[in-house]
Amino acid sequence: MTAPFPIRAALAACAMIASIALSTRPVAGDPPASESWTPQGYQANLINIRSVNGKFYAYTVLLFNENPHFVNLIQADSVSLKMMERGGFHVSEYRNYLKTISEVKHRKLAESLLDVYLSQDKQAPKALRELERALEGYNIILRFTRDVSSANKRLILDYCIYGRKKLIKISHPLFNMREKVYNIQPLIYYDEFSTSNSTFYFDMIYINPEEVHNDYVIAKNVLAGKSVKSMFFVGARVSEDIASCLRRAFAGGRPIKPEILRMFEIHELTHKILNNHYNFYDQVIGEELALSSTIYANPFLGLSVLYSYLDYSVINPHRIAAMNFVRFAASRTRNTDMIDNPSLMRALGEEEILKLAREHFNSIIKTLRRSN
Repeated sequence: MTAPFPIRAALAACAMIASIALSTRPVAGDPPASESWTPQGYQANLINIRSVNGKFYAYTVLLFNENPHFVNLIQADSVSLKMMERGGFHVSEYRNYLKTISEVKHRKLAESLLDVYLSQDKQAPKALRELERALEGYNIILRFTRDVSSANKRLILDYCIYGRKKLIKISHPLFNMREKVYNIQPLIYYDEFSTSNSTFYFDMIYINPEEVHNDYVIAKNVLAGKSVKSMFFVGARVSEDIASCLRRAFAGGRPIKPEILRMFEIHELTHKILNNHYNFYDQVIGEELALSSTIYANPFLGLSVLYSYLDYSVINPHRIAAMNFVRFAASRTRNTDMIDNPSLMRALGEEEILKLAREHFNSIIKTLRRSN
């Protein structure tokens, strides 16, 4: 038997669970990956961990992370503390699970996972990537990497998430690079995805579909002349500045929901490129670059986000970033009144806003490149 599979503590998503949303009715199987990802569908697809795919995920976590949490949700106390004190409990329990799988394709895949665990030094990168792709069909999103710091370069499980992932197809409007990044769509509750759209992982972001839907409804109501006084756009109560920008952003029948989703994607791609290519994590500057990127992609939709940020608390990094952009615009337009009255910014023409966004972005990137 091999030594316990090493865990990268900072990235072990499977162990970061505070709670999990479970339905009270067992589900026979999971919905097809092509199912529409609407907010309503998101709630409906908080799949019971007792489903076929959920059970496979639970035992994968048990095998590689020695984490019995999900297995014990399937059947209470099936892995006891006494069992955990016994060496190799996770392997023996996983082998017991293999005996319960009747479907041939499923069983062979599950056996392949056990082989990876027991024979880590024999696993070729191409075979591991193929295994990762096969597991996606069972809603198990994981990635293996090698621990180059260890003597035998043992395998490390970077992440293991129960859900789906969708390739982000858009290009960043200002970074001249193509980043292969996925939008993770979890099927169960994870703390890390409930608190931020960013993730620890180099190739993954999270965009909450309910946030997209909320902002879509607000923009739709604004265009229809309906009251939005009690609603919050990007976390701020809808002001006249926000409403005015939304009306201009979608004038002429521009599709609303796809554009709002694109806004979220550009924002998160900005952070991911900064992390991956610049090893840069300063939150304020990251938010500034994300803000100028979304403004450049859709000037008035981006400005509506800026006005939302200005309503945040004084010490919030988003508000600081928004004020830095306002100061930059005031300096470039030589209109210092804009600092005390940011509403003046929405009186600018679209071309001037585009120019400001690009210049603001380039000025920060130039500084970052010099520092690197």
